[in-house]
Amino acid sequence: MAPQAATVTTQILAKKSPRTDRGFTLVEMIVVITVLAVLAAAVMPRLTSDLRSRQTREFYSKARNLMLEARSSSIRDGQTRSVRVDDSGNRLVIETTDSESGDSVAGRSLDMPEGMSASAYRLEQTESSSAEWAAKFYSDGRARKVGISFDSDGRVTTFMIDERGAVRQIDGPLPDEQDENWDAGGYEQRV
Repeated sequence: MAPQAATVTTQILAKKSPRTDRGFTLVEMIVVITVLAVLAAAVMPRLTSDLRSRQTREFYSKARNLMLEARSSSIRDGQTRSVRVDDSGNRLVIETTDSESGDSVAGRSLDMPEGMSASAYRLEQTESSSAEWAAKFYSDGRARKVGISFDSDGRVTTFMIDERGAVRQIDGPLPDEQDENWDAGGYEQRV
């Protein structure tokens, strides 16, 4: 190699080249972390709301199934079953009434999700308290006519059980029920 070419090569290597392996500065890292924190703060309430909504829907489905299970079990084995609210544990409980002693034996239960409570109770056509409320299912498939409302973050959902033992879910509070039986041959004034 010629002496002149060696000098040019040495000069090129000696020149400072721009740094291509440069890392992030502290300011850049703080900006990225701040943006991520703002995004997380915006998304988290939505995620917790979705989780709570899913838990509430799951509870309503399981509560309906629990009531239907109590009815089918009472038909199957001929013993009266009750579904009641256990206020101490904030849950629904199936109880079997022992035919010999008359004592209630607790069975399967279903916990209410956090933030949910039973807010209104109805036996037949009168309002009642949680202590006296119980949905009773008899061995012939009939049931005591009852209703119960659950409040979850301001949204109310009601379960109504009719005399035939059918369980119906309604969005909203307990409906006003008037005696809808009409006298046979009676007249209705139409307006």
